Amino acid sequence: LSDQTLSEVRDVLEHIVTRGTGRALYSEHFSIAGKTGTARTEYWMEDWDKDRRYISSFAGYFPAEDPKYSCIVVIHKPSTKKGYYGADVTGPVFKRIAQKIYTDSPLRDTIQLPVKPMPELMQQEAQITQMLNETPEGLPDVRGWALMDALAVLENLGLTVEVRGRGSIMEQSPKPGTALGQTQKVTLIGS
Repeated sequence: LSDQTLSEVRDVLEHIVTRGTGRALYSEHFSIAGKTGTARTEYWMEDWDKDRRYISSFAGYFPAEDPKYSCIVVIHKPSTKKGYYGADVTGPVFKRIAQKIYTDSPLRDTIQLPVKPMPELMQQEAQITQMLNETPEGLPDVRGWALMDALAVLENLGLTVEVRGRGSIMEQSPKPGTALGQTQKVTLIGS
């Protein structure tokens, strides 16, 4: 492929996530590029009109501007009651994998820019650092936090995290302060 063709393909794959069928994969924290896919399967079966079956997929890479990881998620015969398009079924799985990799991977190739942080961000950063280095007595209050920060702290405590929505955390269940021994799963609701 020529450099021009490769550049055009990359632009299209990034566009799919920022403005196309893969919009649900967009994250303000890191860039993803890829292609959604939906295919009919077993359409030759007599009952296909009554029981439609599909294969849903998303193939992509991240970060889009300097790819380091690639992944393809394929789900055969997802429940059509909950959706069957690649963006709806496999897109969230891909995004969760990418979030997990970003949460667990050390930052490399970073440039320190002179930034004057706001006092509340400095306080939140100190709180996150403290929580990553210590085990709190109760479930931390992650309301108002960025999703990636909340995931890092809660998963570091060995908790399973279910995410609904995106952006900043608006609600969490169980409530902050709940004894860590009383919970194994935390549900976060984003804005």
